[in-house]
Amino acid sequence: MITFQIIIGILVVLAIADLIVGVSNDAVNFLNSAVGSKAASFRTMLIIASIGVAVGTLFSNGMMQIARNGIFQPEFFTFDKVMIIFLAVMLTDVILLDVYNTLGLPTSTTVSLIFELLGASFTVGVLYLIDQHQPVSGLSNVINHRGALIIIGGIFFSVLVAFVVGSSVHFFARLIFTFKLKRSLRALGPVFTGISVTVIFYFLLIKGLEGSTLVGAEEIKWVSSHTLELLSASLVLFSLITAVAMRFSRFNPLRIIVLLGTFSLAMAFAGNDLVNFIGVSVAAYSSYSAWSASGVSPDQFNMGVLNEQVSTPSLFLLGAGVIMVLTLWLSAKSRKVTETEVSLGRQSEGDEKFQSSALSRWLVGGVLFVGNHTVRHLPEDWKQNLTNRLKKPVGKKRKADDPSFDLLRASVNLIVSSALIAYGTSNRLPLSTTFVTFMVAMGSSFADQAWGRESAVYRVSGVIQVISGWLATALVAFVGSALVGLILYFTEFPGVVVISIFTFGLLAYSQIQFKRTEKSKAADDLTTIGQTSITSIMQNGKLKAAENVKQVQRLLAISFKSLLLEESSQLKEQKRQMKNLASDNKKMSDKIIKYIRNVEPKDLQAGRLNLQVFDVLQDLYQSADLIADICREHVMNYHSRPSKSFENIMVELENKSTFYFSVVEQAIKQMDFNDQEKEMGTYADLREFIADCLDDQVREIQQGEISNRLALVQTRILLEMTDVIETSHQLYQLYQAFSSSYKNEILLATSV
Repeated sequence: MITFQIIIGILVVLAIADLIVGVSNDAVNFLNSAVGSKAASFRTMLIIASIGVAVGTLFSNGMMQIARNGIFQPEFFTFDKVMIIFLAVMLTDVILLDVYNTLGLPTSTTVSLIFELLGASFTVGVLYLIDQHQPVSGLSNVINHRGALIIIGGIFFSVLVAFVVGSSVHFFARLIFTFKLKRSLRALGPVFTGISVTVIFYFLLIKGLEGSTLVGAEEIKWVSSHTLELLSASLVLFSLITAVAMRFSRFNPLRIIVLLGTFSLAMAFAGNDLVNFIGVSVAAYSSYSAWSASGVSPDQFNMGVLNEQVSTPSLFLLGAGVIMVLTLWLSAKSRKVTETEVSLGRQSEGDEKFQSSALSRWLVGGVLFVGNHTVRHLPEDWKQNLTNRLKKPVGKKRKADDPSFDLLRASVNLIVSSALIAYGTSNRLPLSTTFVTFMVAMGSSFADQAWGRESAVYRVSGVIQVISGWLATALVAFVGSALVGLILYFTEFPGVVVISIFTFGLLAYSQIQFKRTEKSKAADDLTTIGQTSITSIMQNGKLKAAENVKQVQRLLAISFKSLLLEESSQLKEQKRQMKNLASDNKKMSDKIIKYIRNVEPKDLQAGRLNLQVFDVLQDLYQSADLIADICREHVMNYHSRPSKSFENIMVELENKSTFYFSVVEQAIKQMDFNDQEKEMGTYADLREFIADCLDDQVREIQQGEISNRLALVQTRILLEMTDVIETSHQLYQLYQAFSSSYKNEILLATSV
């Protein structure tokens, strides 16, 4: 008894953890349109979504049965075997969803739950059949094959339908309204609002009331029989209200549509997807209650009781709602998942989260070919009209707080998603809210020409990776749950304890690493759109440049030390850090054009400085990286140590270069170039020292005092160090020249 009480306790904790990681991933379903269009402040969006989540948990529509008997036949199992299935599912689900959250990729909690139930029940079922000396062919009595296939087929078919419908509806919406929304909304706003709110209202009725635990069967029946009258009244009423509001105020109806749609999707998410997070634990609690009251041995108690319809206790639903709302407000990972979808659908150019792939290039090339071929056969007046109506505004500088797309696209996303999910529910077709909302958003962004020639391959690649992640979810969920079920079946309670500790430890480690990564990313992101003044350029750019000079000096010292001491361990870490520096530089370079675009026209020199600085830094990394490669290759292949004379040269070279790097670093960091003679003297002395060392190397080679391999290594190090010193001097000169042109701004920047 105590053992199973502990297991129930573990399942309760896992349910809480699953709520947190699940909501962090699924928040994208109802937040992305509001966040991407900036329909309101983020605080207002969270308040509306929180209310929707809270209401949705209380109006749960009875979907909890899927965890009880939707995938497996419970009457086949005894109590102890069912508890293994439930534990395997929850342990796998928590880890799987957290991995997706950390990667910032949306996935379907419904798919993960279904395939975890399939994997665990399959493994436990096979093992149980073997223990009972029954043929494995009896597995057909374990899995609910028909129900599982219908659910899986409906979910994946919705991907194609959502994209096609989303792109088609938004294409015609944009054709009607164009990008000049202020003008078109005056004439069409009231009717569009009436239709949109009515669709969402229908969604709330279908999704919110069907199977509700707080609304009686009679009320639901009345709503169903009067649906047409209610929707007609809604259409007329909201159209009139909008017309009056727009006539006497600067009322924007699209903002209301987006916020109402956010509420409805949040409500539907909580009411329908709650089973994905707590359904298994609730089913386990029901199983435990039935078994503990029976007085029968756990390996003899049949679980046919799970086929009975049981209402979930309101206290469980209320507690789940509180946790979900808190997660919305506190989870940084939920915002990262939202950022992925918003970035894939944003209207403007910018940093692309995903790299191109062969498949994305092939798809984009195919679409361009078909599109160009089709356009050639259209009448000229059609092409001209389409071009005029779909022409995007140009010439406006983008700011940091500009929305990723406009309110029309956000409204279409929510309306189409609501309609598709409502249709699926009314016809008892299983749909994944994640799949539908994501693919509708991608379809509307495609129709809005957000995937232009400059970004199409990257956006398509991102969509492919997300969809691939969905397919991987199914496979990993099945295999992972099956493996955990296998371990628990043979290890029993000790295995439960060990795997539970491992799971919670992994979650804690994931959270710590995520915070470190995000903190590091924030610290490195020095070229944000909003930083356009000379002061901000100097304050951030100089620190980045000075820090990189210091880093290169430190990494060169490691290379020299490793070569002299013949130690390769530090060289591997040095190579990794050098790659990080180069990667950071590439990210910064990718942002330079966006940065320069927002610099005032009078500050052309500031824009030129940024281009030149990051180009020089790239040369600096390459030279330092070559020196590291030379040292690493020599040490790892166990070649002879450098000659004694060259060891002395390297020690003195390191001392001289370290001093020179410190001079350059401090001058740039403090923007103080008054002591130019010191820099020039140190630079000239270092150049002369390297030249003398090269002459010595030539003499030794001519006299045959060193081998060919050592001669090559030693001369290459000296030559690359010449490039490093030259590049550092060039960096110094760039900032020195810039500082003389902007003395007042430099004083302000250095005082910050």
